Amino acid sequence: MGHQQTARSRGGFGLLLAGLLSLPALPAEAAQFLLEPGPTGAQSPELIARKGGGGGGRSGGGGGSRSRASRGSSGFKSSGSSLNRGSKKPSGGWSSRSNQKGGPSLDQRKGSDSRKSGNRDNRTANSSGNRDGRRDDRSDNRDGRRDDRSDNRDGRRDDRSGNRDNRRDDRWDRRDNRWDDRANRWDRRWDRWDRYPGWARPGWGNARPWNYGWYGGWATPSWGWWGANAAAWGVTSLATAAIINAAVDDAVSSHNTTIVVPNTDYRLLYGSVEPLNEQSVSFSVESGDREVAMNADCKRGTLDGRDPSTAREAELLNAACQVAFGNT
Repeated sequence: MGHQQTARSRGGFGLLLAGLLSLPALPAEAAQFLLEPGPTGAQSPELIARKGGGGGGRSGGGGGSRSRASRGSSGFKSSGSSLNRGSKKPSGGWSSRSNQKGGPSLDQRKGSDSRKSGNRDNRTANSSGNRDGRRDDRSDNRDGRRDDRSDNRDGRRDDRSGNRDNRRDDRWDRRDNRWDDRANRWDRRWDRWDRYPGWARPGWGNARPWNYGWYGGWATPSWGWWGANAAAWGVTSLATAAIINAAVDDAVSSHNTTIVVPNTDYRLLYGSVEPLNEQSVSFSVESGDREVAMNADCKRGTLDGRDPSTAREAELLNAACQVAFGNT
């Protein structure tokens, strides 16, 4: 008897809970009051729901049928509200396909993170490589410009040094040439004085050691070629003995080795006049920068074995013969 009453009380408590669940939400205090176990030792609704109602199945009595009816109409399975919220397992259970249909799985997130990290590393590497490349290019360009400037400076320095050396060499060359010319002139002068005979001194006319005084003493030369050539040259006579003798006297007094042949630019080295025989002489003459050795036949009136071709050559022949054989 006691057992049947306990079953009926449990069934009634289940119906009461089902009715409460179908009503609007009660205040928290009322729900807590209802869920607390009564004095008769009734279990909590969650435990009742897990067991499927009171032990009606075991009793097999009328209470059992009521328990099944109340369990079917209790609505615990269909209700998505308060009592199932404490369950750790979702009502639908865990599905092995939930990661595929739902959000990204851990593997996908790992792959995404890996791809992001790889992309970030690639961007960092590319950015670093580009910066390094640009830095290297700028450094190479700076080095190239610096080398070009250094080469240009060295080239200009070499050019200036070369120009200075060339100018110095030119100065030394000109100085050496001047010294050489001066030495040559002194050498020629001393050579002339070395050849300067003892008769070439004041009173030179009487100091000549050969036969003299027979040349000249005419109004016009007796050479056979004179008349026609003199007419062609436009001259009527040659320089007189007095003019030539005075020129030699002046040269001896001033220690000059040459006299200017009258009416020419020839310079006769009068000390070089030396008889070859009773009528011929050898001598030297300066013409421009050259010194030329010649000979003359004073009786025949030839110069180097030929007739003079110009009035200047005729004057040179006359001066040499006057120094050698003329009266003073």
